[in-house]
Amino acid sequence: MSFRILIADDEQLERQALTHILSGLADRDIELVEAANGRQAVAAAARGGIDLAFLDIRMPGLDGLAAARILRDANPGIHIVFVTAFDKFDYAREALRMGVDEYLVKPAAPGEVLSMARRVLDRIGRERTGPESSDGALALLEEELRTDLGRDSEWDPDRHPSRDAEIQERLASFLRVRGCRGRIAAALVLRPAGPPAREPGAFPRRPLSRATRNLLERRLREAGRYALAGDGESEIRCLAAAPSSDEAGTAAEEALRGILTGLIEELLRSLGIRVLAGACLFPEGSPRFREARQAAALGRVDRPVVILVSAPEADIGGGEADHPAFGSVERAVAYLREHLAEDLSLEDVARQVGASPSHLSRLFRRRRGETFVQAFCRLRIDAAKRLLRTGTYRVKETAALVGFKDSAYFCRVFRKYEGMSPAEYQAGSG
Repeated sequence: MSFRILIADDEQLERQALTHILSGLADRDIELVEAANGRQAVAAAARGGIDLAFLDIRMPGLDGLAAARILRDANPGIHIVFVTAFDKFDYAREALRMGVDEYLVKPAAPGEVLSMARRVLDRIGRERTGPESSDGALALLEEELRTDLGRDSEWDPDRHPSRDAEIQERLASFLRVRGCRGRIAAALVLRPAGPPAREPGAFPRRPLSRATRNLLERRLREAGRYALAGDGESEIRCLAAAPSSDEAGTAAEEALRGILTGLIEELLRSLGIRVLAGACLFPEGSPRFREARQAAALGRVDRPVVILVSAPEADIGGGEADHPAFGSVERAVAYLREHLAEDLSLEDVARQVGASPSHLSRLFRRRRGETFVQAFCRLRIDAAKRLLRTGTYRVKETAALVGFKDSAYFCRVFRKYEGMSPAEYQAGSG
């Protein structure tokens, strides 16, 4: 497994020293790329995929923080290590907001640099392959969705040959199977078969059960993926992933295509729905998504169509977080990540995302299978783990950075989520 590592520092000696140290990763297949400033770093990343970037925070012009934002926007899967000679605490909050992997204070000992690099490369390797493979996750996705779709036994297409416009709109749904950087991603636009109805007839849909949503999420997270099932009224959304960059990726693409085709057949057979168009990770406003919706509306496609592309080819700018039907929870989570140290209530966050507190609370339970408070706490603990892994923060400092005023309470919460104390976690991450 090969990795491309970017080293960006305006001080030539520091840059060369870090390059020399990282060249000591003899047990890894790595390519080292140097950049003398933030703009060169962005340009280097644009020329070829960078897996890991070491960015000096204080560079002239485009500094490390700004460069990291651009790199992360262009490639959400990139891993970032901030490097600085200044007090680590000054930049820790901003680093947390951006979800950086590690924080390196120079001058750093070669052993510390190599240990940190190996940790991050191991993390990247796990993301690429998953603990097992994507096959189990995809099989579970197929099985669970088939089970829930098949339970809609009351539906008889012959008894309901048509529906009115309102019913059609309610039945329009999305089945999304998508992944992170470098992975297969797909979305299907589904509409009921048959002409517009004059007789309104009800469609007895059975929502995905909460247990199924929780199981999907838990199992796919265990496989290194994240799954999110919709509310059962207007959408079914699931995330799954398969590598798309090599021979294994081709096989995974075919497996995913087969699963989607099977689900299409299930929809056709039991629910009287046909697939009219497909798109991939495209927000409502993007041209390709509009084209897909137009095809569905006009009925120009008379047989199922599945479009599979790699996530980097998808137009992910201005994604779902801007769409009111899908983005309230995503915007809330993004806001929480940027304000981890603040004492935020459900009402505060609901106001920021333009939703009522009660509605946002229900969405958290439906979309994430947890309460708002649990989600906020999980984000804080995840951020704390990133800080503790660096080995440069004491437990009390970490607690303060992620919003816990009482370090003893922080330790109790951390143990509840991770099964060990922060100190034990930090010792095991070294």
